[in-house]
Amino acid sequence: MIKKLFLTLFLLVLILPIPAPAAGPATLALSPSSGSFLTGGTFNVSVVLDTKGLSANLVEVELIFPADKLQITNPSIGRSLIQVWPSAPTFSNSEGRARFVGGIPSPGINTSDGVVLTLTFRAIAPGEATISFGNRTRILANDGLGTNILANASPAFYSISVSPAAGPEIASPSHPDPEKWYRDPNPTFIWQNISGADGFSYSIDQNPSGVPDIESEGIRTSNTFSSLDDGLWYFHLRQRVRAVWGGVSHFPFRIDSGPPSDFNITVLPDERTAERNLFLQFFTTDTLSGLDHYELKLVALSRGSVDTPLFFEITSPYLLSNLDTGRYHIIIRAFDKAGNYRDKLVTVNIVAPIYKFIGPDGVDLGKFFIPWLAVLLVVGLPALILLIIIFRILGKHGTHVKRSIYDDIWKVKRAFEKPEDKS
Repeated sequence: MIKKLFLTLFLLVLILPIPAPAAGPATLALSPSSGSFLTGGTFNVSVVLDTKGLSANLVEVELIFPADKLQITNPSIGRSLIQVWPSAPTFSNSEGRARFVGGIPSPGINTSDGVVLTLTFRAIAPGEATISFGNRTRILANDGLGTNILANASPAFYSISVSPAAGPEIASPSHPDPEKWYRDPNPTFIWQNISGADGFSYSIDQNPSGVPDIESEGIRTSNTFSSLDDGLWYFHLRQRVRAVWGGVSHFPFRIDSGPPSDFNITVLPDERTAERNLFLQFFTTDTLSGLDHYELKLVALSRGSVDTPLFFEITSPYLLSNLDTGRYHIIIRAFDKAGNYRDKLVTVNIVAPIYKFIGPDGVDLGKFFIPWLAVLLVVGLPALILLIIIFRILGKHGTHVKRSIYDDIWKVKRAFEKPEDKS
């Protein structure tokens, strides 16, 4: 009985999972954790550490922010509890990422509200902006073992609004929504003509706080710009009333005229297979407006197909099922959020299991596909020419050949007849 009990306990130890060590209690937070700001304005965000009574000696932080809405403007770290910087803090406004590693010599630091670092952000476009901690974030205990005691790293949420118009109200029939991307590089703007205005000055740039000069562009209330580069732009406008220039209105707009990045399509099990079910895998990105969705069109290349296929929306991975034998073009179209798209094509061949190279539309040699018409031209034409040559040779020398055959037959016949004549 005792042996059975020990055996049962032993098996339980082997079978039951050993619980992992509990995560440490330390937390990281961003201050302020929320807020509303205007485009063109700046605000500070601090990384705040709470060690929950433990002692920490290393802080590694990775911050991720939306590069199309926020930019770091001040690379100074401000006041900080960090005493040793193994490497200088770095940031990239193009990638929307900041990273730093700092240390505190033993005995480390025990704090409930310690400022690790403060960064200054500029709001460059309207919308919702989230700053979060990346995967390369940790707090190491001053225990000689490098134990990660970070339990939670909370993101912060901010709302960015367009600055109130200090001048005339601006609208755009071509790019009406400041938070959306448009592929048209020729924006048009219209504005109000306030009674008494005797001139307007406007400019266009990528500075959310840009100010037009004081040279009047006339009294017209619309303008179109042509062939602008991709990116986030601002239209600035001010008016003159009785020789006095008023405040400036700003209108942000976004242009993305390029397609998503190039990509490949992976076909499983293979682009040539006897399987009638295919898995398609694909992935791409878009640097400005972002990827929106994928669409697929399946084109049967077999003769006699008269239907025109349509694109339909899909996601990766995607299963094509119950395909008939034959060759197909698979076209995957990737759309970005501005409506641009990129097509990628792959040709697949569904063959009968008994065939290795021969299909209903031709001979498939892997990298090379030869339609039956080409096979006939390559193989049949030389064979036909050879037959013509043989027939011409036989026609030219046929009489000589017949005479030679008859002579041989006659000689044989005479050889058999001679013994009978002697008797």
